[in-house]
Amino acid sequence: MLFTIERISSLAIVLLAFAGLFMQAGFHKGKYYLGTFSYYTNLSNLLTMVYQLLIFIGGFTLGGLYGAVTNPAVRFSLTLMIWVTHLIYHFLLVPDFKKRKGPDFAREWRQFENIDVHYAVPLLALLQWLVCADKNVPLWAAASWLLIPLAYLAFAMVRAQILGPNPKSGVYRYPYSFMDLDELDIKSWTRNILMAFAFYVVLGLVLYGVSWIFRII
Repeated sequence: MLFTIERISSLAIVLLAFAGLFMQAGFHKGKYYLGTFSYYTNLSNLLTMVYQLLIFIGGFTLGGLYGAVTNPAVRFSLTLMIWVTHLIYHFLLVPDFKKRKGPDFAREWRQFENIDVHYAVPLLALLQWLVCADKNVPLWAAASWLLIPLAYLAFAMVRAQILGPNPKSGVYRYPYSFMDLDELDIKSWTRNILMAFAFYVVLGLVLYGVSWIFRII
């Protein structure tokens, strides 16, 4: 039964992530929005889509592929990755967007692609982990998953240097204001990054605590 739920949920996540990214990129309007895949939101949804597709495909044989992608530490890390997408957006970005965009924000927030990538995909991935995943997660996974946001930070900073101070494409050099070295001094930038990683550590420990509770009940 759990295996069936896992397969159905994996396919649902793949389809939802694909639809959201397709629309976020503007393909449904016959165009492509530059900078779409510079955002953590879209990259995390893309990686989640690929990961869930591997779970779905691997489930046909239950062989080496399935065992690799459903490894407790791997699954824990990728669940955290996409859940951060929801938490950062809902609790940090939404209040800022409301303040800056005013009445226009409500219309943008209600768009399918926005709800999809920020709420539907992360929530379904978390529920899948809670219901289907092996909870024998090693403690080191609560910290090792930080390689994902660290890799994103490196990507964002390198991308900014490649674009240069006045990118001809018109896209933002830095995808998020908390890492924008054009606006922040190095002290503020360092403080923001350390605070973000402290949040990631706490979140990792919280989800590890949830896995521990599941193991003892």
